[in-house]
Order: sequence, then structure tokens, then C-alpha cells
Amino acid sequence: MRSGLLIAAFFAVVSPAQADEWRSVENSEFGFEAIFEGVATPGKFTHFLVVLDLDPACAGNNRLRVTVDLTAADMGDPDMNAVLYEPAWFDTKHYAEAVFESSDIVEQSPGQFLATGMLDLKGARKTVAVPFSWTRSTDGASMKGELSLDRTRFDVGSGEWASDDAIGINVKLMFTVQLELKN
Repeated sequence: MRSGLLIAAFFAVVSPAQADEWRSVENSEFGFEAIFEGVATPGKFTHFLVVLDLDPACAGNNRLRVTVDLTAADMGDPDMNAVLYEPAWFDTKHYAEAVFESSDIVEQSPGQFLATGMLDLKGARKTVAVPFSWTRSTDGASMKGELSLDRTRFDVGSGEWASDDAIGINVKLMFTVQLELKN
């Protein structure tokens, strides 16, 4: 009996701890803002999934995967939405989703994290750093963040749209994600 307890204790110590797995829920928001002829023009992605494995005590267990349905980009105008799906922009016929993956998530200060990983968007795969805050509550958790992304690194707005004459090069991404714990 005693040897069984010792073996169980040994495996509890040497087995890697598992981070909690969190998944986004429907009342989450993922927006973007482009500058069109000097005016901030907002939009949002209506379908996306965030999966966050987070263990602040052991950064080696942390993982983040964000999958965004580019065909669900919405700028509040059907004509503008149709343009977003064209080859010069998201080219949703060939690239229906964007994926960000990180296993390098560092807590920079209490509740403030930086996830550095790869963003795969429109066939380009580039390193991106995503700052976010994370708060746990009794009924779930939330993460919130904002970053600026150079659209030309991913060939978004190509051809006649590649310069910043009409549309700014940098696009602001903002997210407020409500999360629930998955077992």
C-alpha cells in the first residue's frame, strides 16, 4: 500500500502540469479599424474561435490558438464586405481563415501577457506579438487586447491598394474575449 502511494506521489511530481484550457464564447468581440481617406473605418469578425491554455505559474504550458473566419468580416456595408473577400484583400476563395498560434506566452506584469507566435494570413506566415490582459472570475475568464498590424506584410490590400494613398498601412485589431473553462 505504501509503495503505491509513493509511486503515485512520484508521478504527480514528475508529470508536467496541465494548463487550464479556455475557449471563447459567443458574446466575444473581435474588431478591426482601418484608416480610409483619413477616417477611421471600423469592422468586425463575427465568427472566430480562441483556445487558450494558460498556466501563469508555468509559462512552458501556455498555448494560444485563434482561428478567424475571414468570410465573416463585416464592415456594416454589403458592398464593402464584398470588396474584402476579393483577391486584393482577403482572397477568401483561397484563404477562408486566418490562424494565430503561440506557445510563447509570457506574463509581463500581473494579468498582462504577451503572446509571440505565427500569424498565417492570406498565405503569408509571419511572427506577430499580441499583448493582452487576462482576468479570471468565478464564472469564467476574459482576455482583452489591441495591436497594430501592417497589412502589407500579409499582402492584404495588394495591387493598387498597396500604398497608403487611400487606405492606411496599419490596421488596428481589438478584441474582448469571454472564455469558459473546458475540461
